[in-house]
Amino acid sequence: MVSFLLFSSIVLQPRIALASTAVVNPNQVYSYKVMQRDIEKLAALYPDLISYESLGQTAYGRDLWAVRLGRGPSVLSLNGSHHAREWMTTSVLMKMLDTYASAYYSNEKIGSYNVRSLLDSVSLWIVPMVNPDGVTLSQQGTAGLSASLASTLKKYNGNSNNFSRWKANMQGLDLNRQYPANWSTIKNAAPYPSYHNYKGTRPAQAPEVQMMMDFTRKVDPEITISYHSSGEIIFWNFNTLSGNLARDKKLAVDLHNLTGYSLVQPEKNPSGGGYKDWFIQEFKRPGFTIEIARYAGEGSVPLSEFNRIWSENKEVGLYSAKQSYDLWIGKQKVQYIQKTMSLLAGTELYFKIGAKESIAAVPPQEIKVIASKGDWYQVSTQQGNGWIHPVPGVLAAVETIAKTADLKVKTTLYKYPDAFAPKVSFLNPQTVQVKGKWGDWLLVSSGSGMWWMNGKGIEIKDPVVEEVEPSPEPTEAVAAPEQTPAATEELSEPAAPAAPVAP
Repeated sequence: MVSFLLFSSIVLQPRIALASTAVVNPNQVYSYKVMQRDIEKLAALYPDLISYESLGQTAYGRDLWAVRLGRGPSVLSLNGSHHAREWMTTSVLMKMLDTYASAYYSNEKIGSYNVRSLLDSVSLWIVPMVNPDGVTLSQQGTAGLSASLASTLKKYNGNSNNFSRWKANMQGLDLNRQYPANWSTIKNAAPYPSYHNYKGTRPAQAPEVQMMMDFTRKVDPEITISYHSSGEIIFWNFNTLSGNLARDKKLAVDLHNLTGYSLVQPEKNPSGGGYKDWFIQEFKRPGFTIEIARYAGEGSVPLSEFNRIWSENKEVGLYSAKQSYDLWIGKQKVQYIQKTMSLLAGTELYFKIGAKESIAAVPPQEIKVIASKGDWYQVSTQQGNGWIHPVPGVLAAVETIAKTADLKVKTTLYKYPDAFAPKVSFLNPQTVQVKGKWGDWLLVSSGSGMWWMNGKGIEIKDPVVEEVEPSPEPTEAVAAPEQTPAATEELSEPAAPAAPVAP
């Protein structure tokens, strides 16, 4: 196995990437097209932290976008704009994405939260706009629609041209009355397709709801938050099991303390059909509906309210991410490994998982990994035994190889195999010796030692062995020179690697 002890003696500069300006501008009517554009910009600006995917398309051909922020194995899920006129909730979630990603890249705190450390352990899966058809109708009215469809929608709207009050999707289905949670007994239901309160003829009739249910099962979150407006209240209970009441109530109280919003008292026979209701019922985990803003009646929240709403909700995603991680790690099982691995950067050693104080600082070395629980590892090191919680890329089972790679462009070298590891140096286009491999990452030999580069898309191959031409046959007039064993070793033995020096 390759030795990595040389890392401990070299001074490195940390990697810092700063976004020059914010991407998301919430001080506007935040439309579906603006959201799509901002998602693409954020993914391009923060490529190692943000990714996105379509969950499918609505009845009118709009993609339902889900965005992942973070790199951790535990999951918090948030969504907004189930109801069309409540599109400011999309602005809040997009502002979260922008703000949290910027803080991660610049390694800055938000409040008391170490954003980078938190998002290394947790992934936020966010669906910023569950109802893109309805939002577009609420914001733009029937402009651009066929006369027939415009007439139908106006009928659903009580023959009113005021589509700013629209809550449903463009099929007249209220998406937050469509989930299979006490669906048959939903109260105050409209009898036919409408701008609000129509629950449909069966649960999950709307494609948006089907997609949200499939997506939630796929990402398997520990906690969900569904943003709505308005009223400055928090729903946190839906026939919650008695064994979960204390847990969920504590989280709800903490969210109340963060936002100032009032908690809604549990009802004996609650009207269901909501996303939060379905999640609590199916997953038996904490789910919340947060209603932002002062009551706005049958209309959208004024843009002038956003700054205050943001200040109330800025830390909600981070707090909920931390709680999601705690719930996730608490239910993980210990997996026994018994394997020697490479610790590629210094980390702290703890007596137990989640301990506040470390018992030793562990420098880079080969360590014996005894077991894992979630993203914690029980290890035996030169400094003693205990648990470590390494950042991505620091603990690796490195495959030792002897290959070469032709670099076509200037390539960054890192201290360990992770995009957020400290940068060491750069290599100009050249052929390099590849000494190790871990995932897509390659350990290469350079003039200053052995460092890591992202090998995605780079072909590695066997080194070229140069053929040595045989010496000419000696003639009778000239005797063949005698070749000593030492001379043979000098020809065949590879050159020793250069001694490491500080870059």
